Amino acid sequence: MKKSSILIGVIILAVLLVWGLIGSMEAAKIGINCDIGIGDDGSALCWKWHQNILGNIGDAINQVIDK
Repeated sequence: MKKSSILIGVIILAVLLVWGLIGSMEAAKIGINCDIGIGDDGSALCWKWHQNILGNIGDAINQVIDK
């Protein structure tokens, strides 16, 4: 029972680490802000991020150009 609990804990920590690394890569983009993370604006790890106004403007310009 104890080995399975440790394995589950390690898997959960690994998933959180990978998600944080993916978030930090996303937060490094100019149109993205990190909401929940470690470091300056999620520079180390970021678990929750959103697109800011610059990202919205960039998407709108891309949609006009693609049409």
